[in-house]
Amino acid sequence: MNCEIAERQSPGLHQGQVAFQMESPSISTRELIAISVRAHLALQRIARASAHSTAQAAPPAPTLTQALIDEGLAQGRVALPRPPEPASAPELAEVEHAEIQRALAAFEAGDFQMVVDGTLYRSHAELQLTDSSHAVFLRLRPLVGG
Repeated sequence: MNCEIAERQSPGLHQGQVAFQMESPSISTRELIAISVRAHLALQRIARASAHSTAQAAPPAPTLTQALIDEGLAQGRVALPRPPEPASAPELAEVEHAEIQRALAAFEAGDFQMVVDGTLYRSHAELQLTDSSHAVFLRLRPLVGG
């Protein structure tokens, strides 16, 4: 099964094809949207981790700026700022759930449609997929005034 986002849905969302295997040939459009959102979020995390590890290859030397010193003196302790903590699994699950709900609501509102094996779907339906099935998610925007 190949899924494709034909146009960026939001900044940073992976654009292009994602392939995955399905356990059952029968799936609802809701399930397909959820699987696709999960796959694209995973690709986002991988891209961010890759960019972060590249940036970490040559980390800048920690520096105390005058502003940090002044702030520290006012609080009674001068120290280098701590790096941000990575997101925890519950936070990732919450983000994933919220993104899936957002995508389902957008589909129901008609903000995007999907084409699966050449058939256009504008509402929820049950799909019969094969190993060579191809889905494309199309974001709709007005030609004028939008």
